[in-house]
Amino acid sequence: MKKDSIVSKGLRFLITFISFGAFGFFAGKAAVGASSQMSGSAITTILLLFIPIFFIVIAVHEAGHAIAGVWMDFDFKTYVVGPLMWEKEKQKWRFRWNRNVNTAGGLVICIPMGTQDLKKRFSVYAAGGPLASLLLALIAFGMFYAISPSTIFLEVASGSLCIMAFLSIVIFIATALPMRAGGFSSDGARVLRLMQGGDISRFELLILLLITNASAGVRPREINTDELREASVLAKKLQAPFGVYLHSFSHQAEFDKGNMDEAEKHLLEYISNVESIPKGIRNIVWLDAAFFYAYAKRNIDEAEKYWTKFQPAALIPKAQIFATEAAIAVLKNDNPTALTKISEAEKEIPNMIDNGLGLALKDKLSILRDLATGRN
Repeated sequence: MKKDSIVSKGLRFLITFISFGAFGFFAGKAAVGASSQMSGSAITTILLLFIPIFFIVIAVHEAGHAIAGVWMDFDFKTYVVGPLMWEKEKQKWRFRWNRNVNTAGGLVICIPMGTQDLKKRFSVYAAGGPLASLLLALIAFGMFYAISPSTIFLEVASGSLCIMAFLSIVIFIATALPMRAGGFSSDGARVLRLMQGGDISRFELLILLLITNASAGVRPREINTDELREASVLAKKLQAPFGVYLHSFSHQAEFDKGNMDEAEKHLLEYISNVESIPKGIRNIVWLDAAFFYAYAKRNIDEAEKYWTKFQPAALIPKAQIFATEAAIAVLKNDNPTALTKISEAEKEIPNMIDNGLGLALKDKLSILRDLATGRN
């Protein structure tokens, strides 16, 4: 590791430690002062309200991302707060329960519409969350100091606002400072990488271009191979954690072109690096592998090996799950099941965020239908 990298990480840790320590001291002092004048029933009520307050704080942070995204002409697709999730399907919002622990801390998915001025637009989108948290903290602190807790209701309101302000500042610091943990980067880290220029900025922009074009309907086989190759080179040079996902882009590109040996090579690279992928989204690796070996290689043993590792998760496209079940059913000559799963997959394709992959999957489903009906 380079010396300047060590120094940079050390400074970030020191700034984070000082920021949290200083705020913790003053917030703790305010909380102790407030609680010393509260009744026991008010304190009990505030403790019971802690989880709802936490979710409100998360909701505001994620709403900040969503508002900034819409302002920057992003397509707002998903909103997750704890166990609650809303997804836009066919331009209509639908509620469902979020059972993915890794996204329980809050998540917003907004996809850029078009690639113009993408660096600036994404930076605004990323900064929206921390700014919303800071604004909520200021409002909550102001209301906390303005309230005179003369009744139990006002005691509860005052204490709840103090907790809300404290949590909002914690989230602001944690997301605004450039940090990385558990395979994810903070909002501040993403903005910094985009705006600092050089290879790091270029790599981030290339990733955004890949994601944006895929969402806009560019099929995997039509991906700009020069940009994908440049991103791969920069990922190795920078030792960028996101580099592992480039194997997925390359795999899907070669798969869509019909180059199955090259597609398998990239898939195996993807699988070999699975430990570097956050646990909450590793299941897409097993799903990709199960579908590839069932559809392209007609290898039932390999397909089922990866299928048994796969666990459905809220953010994994249902179309890909149904398509994989259909491909495995075709291998087992269970054609009625295959045809049912093909129909279910086709209905779910419009809900895929990756519209380009959806177009490729539609063609593969057509071929699976021919196999299941004996027309091929």
